Amino acid sequence: MKTNVQTDFVIIGGGIAGLWLLNRLRQSGYCAILLESNTLGGGQTNKSQGIIHGGMKFALQGSVTSAAQAIAAMPSLWQNCLQGHGDIDLSNVPVLSKNQFLWSTGSLTSKLAGFFAGLTLKGNVQELKKKDFPDIFQHPQFKGQVYSLDEIVIDANALVRELVKPNQDAIFKIDPIQDITLDERGHLTALTVQASPLQSMTIQAQKYIFTAGAGNEVLLNQLKNQNLSMQRRPLRMVIAKTDFSYPLYAHCLGLSAVPRITITTHQAQDGKTVWYMGGQIAEEGVKHTNEEQIQIARKELQTLFPWLDFSNVQLTSFLIDRAEALQADGKRPDSFYFKEMENIIAAWPTKLAFAPQLANDLIAHFHKMQIKPGICNIRPLRAWPIPPFAKPVWDELL
Repeated sequence: MKTNVQTDFVIIGGGIAGLWLLNRLRQSGYCAILLESNTLGGGQTNKSQGIIHGGMKFALQGSVTSAAQAIAAMPSLWQNCLQGHGDIDLSNVPVLSKNQFLWSTGSLTSKLAGFFAGLTLKGNVQELKKKDFPDIFQHPQFKGQVYSLDEIVIDANALVRELVKPNQDAIFKIDPIQDITLDERGHLTALTVQASPLQSMTIQAQKYIFTAGAGNEVLLNQLKNQNLSMQRRPLRMVIAKTDFSYPLYAHCLGLSAVPRITITTHQAQDGKTVWYMGGQIAEEGVKHTNEEQIQIARKELQTLFPWLDFSNVQLTSFLIDRAEALQADGKRPDSFYFKEMENIIAAWPTKLAFAPQLANDLIAHFHKMQIKPGICNIRPLRAWPIPPFAKPVWDELL
C-alpha cells in the first residue's frame, strides 16, 4: 500500500553529516526526516578514527595551508558540544583522548623542532618533557620528541548513538531508492521509497538533501545532473588487535606532507586493545593487496616500536572510499561542500570534524532563502523500522 508523506526536509544518509543536520533542523523548528538504507554510521563514520582535527596534519611541511586554516576552529566548536553547551549536547559522548600527539623518530627530531619553531597555525602545540610523554614513549629505546596537539579523539560510534537518541521518531529504514521523479526543470517532485515490497510511500518535501557519502554517487547518477558530481579517494586502513594495553593517539612525523602513520586506540568487544592506523601507510596502501598491506604494517610497527613484541598481534586491512565533492585536480577538498540544484542538495562533510559547520552553513542558507516550516505529515511512517547501528569496524573484521 502506498501512502503520502509531507515534510520540510528529507535527509538521505545516516552518517555523521545527516544525523547532525537532522538534529539542527529539528532544533530550528523544521519538520525533517532521515532515511537510511543500510546501518546508521555504517559508511565513512564508523571507519573514521574519531579525530577532531585542528589542521596540524595539513601543515607538516612547515606552512599553514588553506586546508589547515579551514579546519582550525573545529576543535573549539566540538569542545563546546562535548561540554554540554554547544549546538548539540554531546556531554555523554566519550572523549578517548583530550589530545592527539605528534612524535618523531630519533632521526627526525631536529626537523620537528625546526618545523614548530616557524609554525604560526592557530591552535595549541606544546612540546612535552620526557616525564609527560605517553606511556609507550617512556621506554629507554625511544629517542624522539613528542608534542601535544589541540586535537581531541572521540568515540565515533557512541557519537552516532547520541545523535540518534532525540530523533528516533524521525529516522527510518528504507530499501535502496529506486524511483526519483523530476520535472522538466530538474525539480524533484516526489521521492518514492519502500520499507518492504508491501510498504511504499511517496515523500514530498521542500528540500531533499543527500548526505549518503559514497551512496550519493548512486543517487546523483539517477539525477543525471553533471553539476552534482563526487569523487572517491580510497584508503587501505589497518587494524591491529593486541594483548598489551598502550593507549596511543598520535601522528608520526615522516618526510611527506602526510603523517607517516596515524594511530588511535579503541577497545574491541572482547576487551582487547585495538590500534587503528591511517596516514601515509593507508594512502600508499591502495597500491597493495590486503595481505601485502598487513606485512607492511607489521614491519612498520616493529620499526617504530622495537621495544614491543608484535609477534602475536592480529592484523587486518581493508579498503574504504573517502567520498567528496568532485575536484578538478582530484585532490582532497580543503573544506566541506554542498551544492544546490533546484530543491536538491548534495552535501559532503569531507572530514568528521566538519559536520557541525556543514550543518550550520546549511541552516544559514535555508534562513537566507526564507524557508519557513510548512505542512508536516509523517504519521504514516510511525510503523516503519529504524535502521540498526553499525558495529565498530574492528568488531566487524577481527
